[in-house]
Amino acid sequence: MTLLSPGEMGSPIAKHIISKGIKVISPLDGRSESTKIRAKNNGIIDSKNLANSLKQTDIIVSILVPSDAKKLALQIKEESAGLDRDVYFADLNAISPKTVESMKDILSGTKIKFIDGGIIGTPPIENKFPRIYVSGPHSKIFMQLNNMGMEVIDMGGNIGEASAMKMAYASITKGYSSLLIAAVMLSIKTNNFDSLMDELEYSQPRVFEDLKKLKGIPSKAHRWIGEMQEISNTYIDNDVSGNFHKGSYDIYKKVSSSKLGSKRLPPEEIEVEGKEFFEDLY
Repeated sequence: MTLLSPGEMGSPIAKHIISKGIKVISPLDGRSESTKIRAKNNGIIDSKNLANSLKQTDIIVSILVPSDAKKLALQIKEESAGLDRDVYFADLNAISPKTVESMKDILSGTKIKFIDGGIIGTPPIENKFPRIYVSGPHSKIFMQLNNMGMEVIDMGGNIGEASAMKMAYASITKGYSSLLIAAVMLSIKTNNFDSLMDELEYSQPRVFEDLKKLKGIPSKAHRWIGEMQEISNTYIDNDVSGNFHKGSYDIYKKVSSSKLGSKRLPPEEIEVEGKEFFEDLY
């Protein structure tokens, strides 16, 4: 199996797959030293480049920032020209069904067999796995990786259905987080922070507790900018307002360049709390 890229989600999934006796490789030329170390620590073998990967892999699993998903499809098309066997390509990125369709079209006529997918949940911890929705004519192939760091749900059907599921789900969870950030920032700018916190604790205790769960945002906001664009486009393509997530796009873009967001600090390294946290977040 080839993994692109061995990030915070892909690496621990790969570790589970490797534990089942499956070799996992990744083209790491040009990648950061931290990525190479993470890959090595999880047992992932460096294949140097994509051409080398294609020569020795049965399936490519793509977990990238949304803006890089289509670029990879173009690279795979170019590098797969000499292939004499089928290779499966599972795109698990947070992209719209229309983007997925365009990637399928890019790879049509090649030896690459496309699988549409979407990840819901956090990286695997012990036996708690993220859920992977897959769809399309080759989705059953991906079921072979079920319970290897991920719970695979085969939707069957058509290319685009798994991505549509991911877009709908992420529009709720990540859209909600952006709304919380925006509302708190409004309260700070209008000198109502303490009043808002008091009222939320009194009348909306669940929302009040959710405000304490946003420390993971600074390290992820840069990834979610493109995802909000894809979600907005999915809504528009289906005749539903895309304006909600255009706003979320603006929020995450602002957060990604904030004092905390620009450093991409993991939650455990963020020491500020309450009002100071939100001020440093925006």
